[in-house]
Amino acid sequence: MAYTAWAEQIPLRSDGGDIECRMFAVSYLQDAADPSKRPVTFAFNGGPGSASLWLHMGALGPKRAPMNDDGSLPKPPYEPVPNDDSWLDFTDVVLIDAPGTGFSRLARPDLASKYFGVRQDIAAFTEFIRNWLTVHKRWNSPLFVAGESYGGIRGSGLSNSLFRAGIALNGFVSISGSSNFLTLDGMRGNDVTYTSFMPSMAACAWYHHKLGNRFKSVESVVQQCEDWVDKVYAPALARGDSLSGQEKSLVAEQLSQFLGISKAYCLGANLRVTERLFFRELLRDQGLTIGRYDGRLVGKEELMVGDRGSGDPSDEATTAPFTTSINSYLIKDLGVKTDLRYLNFGSVNPWQEPEGSYAETATDLRNTIARNPHFRVLYCCGYYDLACPLNGTIYTVNHMGLDGESRSRISYAYYPAGH
Repeated sequence: MAYTAWAEQIPLRSDGGDIECRMFAVSYLQDAADPSKRPVTFAFNGGPGSASLWLHMGALGPKRAPMNDDGSLPKPPYEPVPNDDSWLDFTDVVLIDAPGTGFSRLARPDLASKYFGVRQDIAAFTEFIRNWLTVHKRWNSPLFVAGESYGGIRGSGLSNSLFRAGIALNGFVSISGSSNFLTLDGMRGNDVTYTSFMPSMAACAWYHHKLGNRFKSVESVVQQCEDWVDKVYAPALARGDSLSGQEKSLVAEQLSQFLGISKAYCLGANLRVTERLFFRELLRDQGLTIGRYDGRLVGKEELMVGDRGSGDPSDEATTAPFTTSINSYLIKDLGVKTDLRYLNFGSVNPWQEPEGSYAETATDLRNTIARNPHFRVLYCCGYYDLACPLNGTIYTVNHMGLDGESRSRISYAYYPAGH
């Protein structure tokens, strides 16, 4: 395919015309394509505070980081390789770095409060896309957004923000994305977090051969665990301290069978085994910890005691290859010349979230689905993702208050993968 790559900073201006932020993006546009038929997908990672090198060098762009097939750390040095699975065969792609990340920069430090926050971030991306459509003359193209991780919060809110700004999307792709932190951040009385992570933890236990011969595939363990969560685990957690000792013992036994850890540990955790406890406990007897972004990967620990590991082996396996690849690619292939340092993760603090509640944009997404009958949503879920678990996504969608027709425009795809 013949395409043109654009590496550019697009300015965001105040009402008075002053430049407040320059957002960096790399756009891949097919040459000689009909703009009215060729889709454009605006893609980004999450954080908040993450640049979009992970989607850029991991999935969507024409080149990718040279990872081993099993996701483990390859031997350096690293050189980008052709990406046979790039999205460019069916859509133009715009990889966007959020303000304060990658090569995106605020004009002044005092503007942080205007750009760093759930709603502020959505407003910035809305303005960027509006400006990009004008610069590249693509107002008449089919439009999509794709967000990973916190990009699910951003993408869900952005879908509605764009619609309210007069820009109707054809669809939103959530890649291991969350649109409601209720499913991720535990607190006393919120048991949704535990039910969200359970099937993904069971998948990881199965992968590491901790469940015996009970399950034949990752699909079967996740399906049976989801059924158990709905019928047994969630109702048991909802009862709290009113569970009898016998009832609690039975649930702990079943929990142990799904997680591959001892019944005594499950009882000691009051039936609430967090994902962070699970990282260490699953393979503690081997002196290993499992990854957060990909529970298949393991790291060696100095000690066989303690609740916290020394790091995330899945993060450590990708950081160096991706960092080297994006910098090499931008400088050598695209000819970017700048004194700026490419920030994998920028300082976007203080990040402003809604007071007194979890960050959530599922309401925004629900409104978009309800009001735009041509809008579709695809959730891409990794079985071994212990950062944004698949059951949390399912829970969120099931509580969006959608009718049957609206739900029919939501679909899921599951992968033997991590985050």
